[in-house]
Amino acid sequence: MKKYFLAIFLFCFSSQSFAAQGGLSDQVVTFVNDVGNRIVKTANEKNISEEKKREKIIAIIDGVIDSDWIAHFVLGKNYKTATDPQRERFTKLYRDFMINTYGPKFRNYNGRKFEVKEVVEQNGFYVAKAEFLPRDSNVAISVDFRVKERGGKLTILDFIAEGISLIETQRSEFNSAIARDGMGKFLDDLSERVRKLKEVR
Repeated sequence: MKKYFLAIFLFCFSSQSFAAQGGLSDQVVTFVNDVGNRIVKTANEKNISEEKKREKIIAIIDGVIDSDWIAHFVLGKNYKTATDPQRERFTKLYRDFMINTYGPKFRNYNGRKFEVKEVVEQNGFYVAKAEFLPRDSNVAISVDFRVKERGGKLTILDFIAEGISLIETQRSEFNSAIARDGMGKFLDDLSERVRKLKEVR
């Protein structure tokens, strides 16, 4: 009898966990579809300048990423050895670097359709596999979004294009630069890169 009740309990617990995961997957689909379609809608706007379009898309990206988590991840092993002022400076610089580098690229998403095709759970994250259909082509462009629930809301932690992770690539690049030049020079160089990115219109 005890085994019977234990089996019932385990079945119910597993079913509830599965349902919760399924519900979160559905939320990820809705979340990423909303982000993607807002970008597409903005990219398609005809009555605003390219500068205003750029600003609006940057604002969309800035509102859905967890820049603090990403900055910590990208700094990697150097996060532990950096001073508090260095961490604070890097976090601010990296946020500006990320949104001003990748936000404007989405201006090219002036296409016909954006749609999440599948959501896969991987190591505590959800990877939303999406497709963007350009206006002048029937060949879809694949873009994956790595999403996690943090602080009671969904946030994007990574963009993956053609199998290449944005944050993995930058983690490797930045840590090589720090190893070669030191943290101080790396931060100064990153500050200069951000300054130039902000000048681009």
